[in-house]
Amino acid sequence: MALREITVPEVQEESRPLYAHVEVNEERCAGCQECIIRCPTGALSLNSGDWVAKADDALCVGCRQCERVCPYSAIAVSGPVLVSAPVRPAPHHPAHLDLDVSEIRRGFASWQEAEAEAARCLACPDPTCLKGCPAHNDIPAFIAAIREHDLDKAHAVLSQTTVLPDICSRVCDQAAQCEGACSWTLAGERPVTIGLLERFITDQQPIGAPEPMSDDGHGLSVAVVGSGPAGIAAAWELVSHGAQVTVYERDVEPSGVLAWGIPSFSLPDQVAKRPIDALRQAGVTVRTGISIGKDVMINELLDMHDAVILAHGASVPMHLNVPGVDLDGVEDATRFLKRAKAALGQGQRLPDIHPGTHVLVVGAGNTAMDVARSVRRLGGDATAVDWMDERFARVRRDELAEARAEGVVIRFLTSVERLEGRSGRLTTALLRHTRQSKASELPKLTEQTTEAMACDLVVMAMGYRVDGGLSLPFTGKLPLPRPDLAKVIPDRHWLASGILSQRGSVGPLAYEREQGLNQARRPQGDRIWVAGDALVGPSTVVGSMAQGKAAAQSVLAIRPRRGVLTPKIAASPSGRRLRVSSLLLTAGGLFVVSILLFLSVAGFVGGIVSAGLGAVMVAADRMTARTRKSR
Repeated sequence: MALREITVPEVQEESRPLYAHVEVNEERCAGCQECIIRCPTGALSLNSGDWVAKADDALCVGCRQCERVCPYSAIAVSGPVLVSAPVRPAPHHPAHLDLDVSEIRRGFASWQEAEAEAARCLACPDPTCLKGCPAHNDIPAFIAAIREHDLDKAHAVLSQTTVLPDICSRVCDQAAQCEGACSWTLAGERPVTIGLLERFITDQQPIGAPEPMSDDGHGLSVAVVGSGPAGIAAAWELVSHGAQVTVYERDVEPSGVLAWGIPSFSLPDQVAKRPIDALRQAGVTVRTGISIGKDVMINELLDMHDAVILAHGASVPMHLNVPGVDLDGVEDATRFLKRAKAALGQGQRLPDIHPGTHVLVVGAGNTAMDVARSVRRLGGDATAVDWMDERFARVRRDELAEARAEGVVIRFLTSVERLEGRSGRLTTALLRHTRQSKASELPKLTEQTTEAMACDLVVMAMGYRVDGGLSLPFTGKLPLPRPDLAKVIPDRHWLASGILSQRGSVGPLAYEREQGLNQARRPQGDRIWVAGDALVGPSTVVGSMAQGKAAAQSVLAIRPRRGVLTPKIAASPSGRRLRVSSLLLTAGGLFVVSILLFLSVAGFVGGIVSAGLGAVMVAADRMTARTRKSR
């Protein structure tokens, strides 16, 4: 695919300019150089005479990073965004869906396609895509490795932060994460297709078993509860550093939601099973059919292991509290997806779904789309209803488009009022219209009359919640409540990146995920860590994976032991943490803390004075320079 050159062509005076223009307000510019150090093309520099930023339009591509990061709103960029069109393979829709589980989303077919897309990356000095990724993958670095045809280097980059690149690249909602935070997206253009580039690396060179990284975990025995994304990442990190790891899984088949919750047409079985097979190959013990709190208690795990990481998923389905939910023909998404995946995997239909069967799916999120699209492959008709406005629904936009292309009827602003049946068997759903004007407000029922819809099966796919009683009384109430970002002062690095200054939800969502990542590093009880859904409620695959890895790293750093009280870690909202050692529990330690506190306060006051004097000196220098210039 031909790329549009990022150069300034010669144009006639009266024609529309084919380059961006940067305007610097000299009265507002403080010469802080935030824009200069973050410009990916070197279009900005500092005028040492006036101590203000100056721009070279010939180098500007219109990404508008300078606008977003300027703390004084001193820069305005006008003109086009100079970026080539993305390379994105079209989804594969089989001519006949019937019993077809072939993968819908295809990867790049050649190095040429991958290189063309990699060339669109600006390699930003302070990449917002990295902050948008819950795992903080070094995206510019692995894209640069693709440009260099160096797959070993690309894998080395990814292995620093992720153990599921082949899975995350397929199931992540990149538009709400890395690609939503791409500089091109923030400038109003289409992003670099980061997910496809990540997948290309693993398509070309599959991931092996965990490799020994160090002996930091030698002598440690750790129990990991749950074998989903959080548990896999925790076990991977621990065994890579020499720890002895046992994974406890309630289901007979390990891998959690990766095994039963994502259909094969979105995540092929061989890809979903790869991590658990690799962990077993590395020596991790995986015990299935073990229910914590029933077959074994948490205190028993603490007696058998030095540490416990609770990484179980949100497995309790949410149900509508309406009349008729107890009718035969009403089930939850978990049960349906397990039945459907098993049947489709064997090339068979379900006995209650055949051509002409109408299934009503309650919900229109990602799980609901998985249910509805599975129904279509089983030969039935599917209608999904959700009481939210489509604008505010948390669902992958590409998945909505794919479902509609496959014949799924999706109705937003529609709620189920009650279910009716005959002789205990479901026959009809009564629907009501809703309205919603803001994402922060719950939808409300309208005054319109109810609508009767004939249906043979209803699947509740509104989401899941965590069994909060599993870890009590060892950890306190979990999952943790969502952080109130209005009461949190963001870290300087987050503020300076510009990701939080942009309208939309990508920045706040990314920073909210950062708080969960920070909490995963803290022991939630004596020798107990919690990660993923168990910690923050229903999460994403990549978010859970990142937290599992963070919890394991904390275990390796603290090295808890049976019979020894676990040191506490105080976490700041910005993600920094302070380890409190046994020294601070002594009188001498308290004295040291007092001295450090005094010095910190003195340093803070001194910093304010220095900053004030610095600002005055800079202002005086600029005034002198401008006076000389005017003369």
